[in-house]
Order: sequence, then structure tokens, then C-alpha cells
Amino acid sequence: MPAVKLGNNFKTLLLNAVFPPRCLSCNQFGRWVCENCWEKIELIKTPICYRCYQLSEGFKLCPTCRKQQALNRVIVCAHWQASLKKIVYGLKYRRVRVVVNLLGGLLNQAISQLSVDRDVVVVPVPLHYSRYWHRGFNQAENLARVVAEQNHWPIASALVRVKPTLPQFGLNKMTRKHNLAGAFLIRQGSKPLIVGKTVIIIDDIITTGATLNECAKILRQSGAKEVWGLVLARA
Repeated sequence: MPAVKLGNNFKTLLLNAVFPPRCLSCNQFGRWVCENCWEKIELIKTPICYRCYQLSEGFKLCPTCRKQQALNRVIVCAHWQASLKKIVYGLKYRRVRVVVNLLGGLLNQAISQLSVDRDVVVVPVPLHYSRYWHRGFNQAENLARVVAEQNHWPIASALVRVKPTLPQFGLNKMTRKHNLAGAFLIRQGSKPLIVGKTVIIIDDIITTGATLNECAKILRQSGAKEVWGLVLARA
């Protein structure tokens, strides 16, 4: 069970009185996430290499996988089970943004188990402007703000997504590579924020890892000392 409080502030209470929320997972009235469904989320307690699933201290990529990746490690918080999936989808597709602090709390809980350098900057995976316009917000950016604020780390929108891409899931290796080629650029003026830093890239979920790795390539080319990924789950 994740150790994140399901508290409400005054604004939330007022909105709940007018528009009673229902649990995103089980549809029970009362909260957007009920206690029972929250307790069903299974945290990943054993650190592994996200690519090959071998045990690996601090979620570092194993030596074999590290040779093929720009990422140094990827911290995956929880298993991609029904409750978490419905909560994440509620945020992304139903725009239930009140769950951001809960989900951000999961990320904080995971990263707090590791020894992190002082020279850290948090970078969200960017959306292409067309998807941002359609959705109205970037869930990765919202999650990144929670992590940055809780840990007193700077946050930088250092990456720009200049090419719309297809979801990586279901694509073959060659198509995935072509899909992401040239998709990201470093934002003008952002290099000084990156040079010599440990960059923690935030996203909601990871599938193949290709998106995070493509972001990591750009960040390392821009002078990042290390690049970590921090995600809620692997789909």
C-alpha cells in the first residue's frame, strides 16, 4: 500500500459538494480514489534493470543493457495493475487533475529510497503542441512539479517535442526507431541548466523505454552528467 495521504483541501471539498466525485477505479461515490482501490496498488520493492528485469541496485541498468542506452537508471514505482491504470487514465483522458498529488507522491516515495546528488534538475517528457492543445495539459509536467517541489529541486522544461509520434507500444523495433528519430530537441537557452547535473526525466508510464532513452540522448549531448528515468509503472 502506498504511504500517501488521501487528504482534501477546501477547494476540493467545495467542488465535491457540487460535483460528487466517484472513484476512478471502482466508481464508488465519495472520492476520486477510494482507500480500498489505493491499497490495491502494488509498489515495486525490489530494484531491477527495467529492460531485462535482472536485480540491480538502485534501479540501475545492468552492465549489458547500459551499453545500449543513454539512461543510467529507470525507477519504476508500481506494478501496472487495474487500479493504477484507471487512475492514470483518469488523469490523462478524463482530466481529473486532482489525482496529480497522489501520483506524484508515489514518485516521491520511490525516489526517496535512493541517494541522489545535490546537483539535480527535474525534466518532464514533453508533449507535442498538437497533443498538448487537445489535452490541455501535460501530465508528465504536472507530476514533475510535485516531485520538484517536494524535494526542493529545480524543474526545467529543457526538452521540446518537435515531431508528433505514434504510441510506441505495438510497433516493431525499426518502426519505433523511425517514429522517435528527431522527435526531441533541447530547448533554446536550456543547456546551462543541464550541464554537469543529474537529470531526472519524469513520465507517467514506460512501455519500451524508447521515448525516455531518446530524451536521455539529447540531454547527455547537452552536457548532463547522468540521466535517470522516474515513472509510475511499466505498461
